[in-house]
Amino acid sequence: MFTIRTIFPEQARVETGTFEIVPSNEQGRAVCALFLEFLSSQPPEFRAALPFLKKGEIELEWASAAGGAALASFYESEEPVSMGILLAGVNEESDGQMMAALKQAVLDPLFGAEADRYLEAAERPLLLNVIFPGNPELTPRLQLLAAALASVFFRVMREMSGLPEAGNQQ
Repeated sequence: MFTIRTIFPEQARVETGTFEIVPSNEQGRAVCALFLEFLSSQPPEFRAALPFLKKGEIELEWASAAGGAALASFYESEEPVSMGILLAGVNEESDGQMMAALKQAVLDPLFGAEADRYLEAAERPLLLNVIFPGNPELTPRLQLLAAALASVFFRVMREMSGLPEAGNQQ
């Protein structure tokens, strides 16, 4: 299992959901397979259009770090629409550095002194994802893409680190 905490700055709210690392439904497995194929042909840092999407101009900016953490931003027509950090829970220091980067780059400017409350998330593996205001029609699509990306990343990180697939690391 893994957790996604989605932050909606306009409403100053957080939605939390728990998902299977390996999706049980056919559509989820298919989207994950597309992401796995796409990511396996990319370097550790890149920005590229998602070639398997039929609608829209969505790009992924990706930067993976040593220690099982990554930064993922989605863009629609060159504009950032979401930014998230993926924390596999295999290296506490790497997780902390990524949380500090998200806080400084996104949460502090959006929430000021209240930013720390959005980082209160002990679950691992975890995707902490900010959906930027202005494109509510994209939200369901961004959430699906983020969940599929997280599923693939966490599965690969857990396999590489020798951790079991099931259960949350806390």
